Amino acid sequence: MRSVKTLVYTALILGIALYLRLRFIIYTPFEFKIDAWSMYNYALNVMNGEYYGHSFGEHWSRYAYWPPLYIFLSGFVYRFFGTAQDFIVMRVIQAGFSAVSCLLCFITAREALCNYSDLHEEAGLTAGVLMALDTRMVAYTNHLYVETVFITIYLAAVYFSLRYFKDEMSLKLCCPNGSVQVKHLVLFSIFLGLGNLTRPVLLLLPAVLLISGLFFIAARRFNICRGIKVLAADGALSLLIMLAVLSPWILRNYAVTGRLILIDTNGPINFYIAHNPHSNGTWTDVKKSRSDMLRLYETGYKEGLVYISNNISREIDLLNVKQRLFLYHGDYHISEAEVYLSRTYKLPLYGSLIKMGIVGKDILENPYRLPQMSFEFLWKSALLLLVLFILRLMAARSLYLLFCEPAWIIGNFLYMNLIILIFYYAPRYRITAEPFLCILIGILLAGIFTSYKNNAT
Repeated sequence: MRSVKTLVYTALILGIALYLRLRFIIYTPFEFKIDAWSMYNYALNVMNGEYYGHSFGEHWSRYAYWPPLYIFLSGFVYRFFGTAQDFIVMRVIQAGFSAVSCLLCFITAREALCNYSDLHEEAGLTAGVLMALDTRMVAYTNHLYVETVFITIYLAAVYFSLRYFKDEMSLKLCCPNGSVQVKHLVLFSIFLGLGNLTRPVLLLLPAVLLISGLFFIAARRFNICRGIKVLAADGALSLLIMLAVLSPWILRNYAVTGRLILIDTNGPINFYIAHNPHSNGTWTDVKKSRSDMLRLYETGYKEGLVYISNNISREIDLLNVKQRLFLYHGDYHISEAEVYLSRTYKLPLYGSLIKMGIVGKDILENPYRLPQMSFEFLWKSALLLLVLFILRLMAARSLYLLFCEPAWIIGNFLYMNLIILIFYYAPRYRITAEPFLCILIGILLAGIFTSYKNNAT
C-alpha cells in the first residue's frame, strides 16, 4: 500500500512539474538575460570543438571565467541538436532537471521523517507540490542560467547527506566495531563536487554539515567525543572525494593558464563589486578601466577586504540592504514572462485564481507577488511553522528526535542567504534557497500534526 502511495505521489509531482514547465516554455517568448549571453558564447566554443577556451591573446582569466559543467552540458546539447527554435531542446532538458528537483524535495522531506512519523509521505508530497508550483522555479527553466541544473545537483547532495546522517553515521555511533558502508557519504561528496563545478558556492557547505552533525549527535544522545571524531574522519574523506571530482578541472586550468585555479576566476571581481564605494547590495558597475578590471581578477578579495575594514558602518548598512532584498524583493528577470502567461491564460493557475476572486486583477501587473507562490509567503509560512513546532517540542519531549532534520534543512537555507550577504543579491541567486523552504514546510507540518495526533491517542 505504501509503495502504491509513493508511486502515486511521485507521478503527481512529476506531472504537475512537467506540465507547468513545458507549458511555460511553449507559450513564453525566449530572450537572453545578462550572464546567459556570456555563458552561451562559451558553450559555442564547446559546440565547435574548442572545449571552452578562447582565441589566443585573451587574458588568462577568460580561460576559466565560468564554472564548466553547465557550459559543457549546453555546448554538447547545441552540438547534437543545434540552437534552432530558440534553444527549445536545452530548455526542455532544463524543464526535466527542474522536475527532478521537485522529486528530490519529495524524497528528502519524506526521508527526514520516515522513522518518526506516519505522515512522512504527506510531508514529501507537500514539499514536492510546493516546489512544482513555485512560479520562479517554473520560469527559470526558460532561461539559459545555471541555477536550474545547480539546484538539482545541490538537492541530490542534501538528500545523500541526510541518508548519511541517518544510516551510516548512526550505525557508526551505535555499533563502533561494526562494518559500515560509506556509499551515501561518497555520493554526497560526488554531488558536492559536481555542484561546485556548476556554481562554486558549496565549498564551505561541509562546515554547515559539521554543525548539523552536532545537532544530530546531541538529539540522539550519542557520545559527543566519539561523534566529533567520526564527523572529522568522514569530513576529511568527503573533502578528498570532492577534490578528486574537481581535480580534472584544476589540472586543466593549471595547464591552460599556468595558475592554480580551483574552479573559476570571477570570484575576486564579484567580491570587489560587492565591497567598493559604488556598491549598493546588487550588481553594479565598479567604474574601473579595463586594466584595473584585469587586475581585480587577482586582487579583488584583498581590495574588497581592505574596503570592508575601512568602512564598517557602510558595510553594516549594505548587509541590511541585502537582507531586505533577499526576503522581500521580487524577480525582475521573469515578471514580464509571468505577465505574458497570466494575460493569455495559458497557465490556468493565474486565470483561475483571478476568476474565482481569490486574488485581484492587479496581480496581472505584479504576478511575482502572487501570495500562494511568493518567496515571502514561503519563508513567513516556514517561520510560523517553526515557532509552532518548537512550542510543540517543549510540550512533547518525545518529539526531540525530529529537530535535527529541520536543523540541517534550515542550515542550507541560511547558507544560501549567507552567500548573498558575502557577495551581492540577485534574484537568480536567491532561488537556490527556495527548495529548502518547501522541504522545511513539509517536515514541520507533518511534525506538528504527528504531535497532536500522539496527544489525542
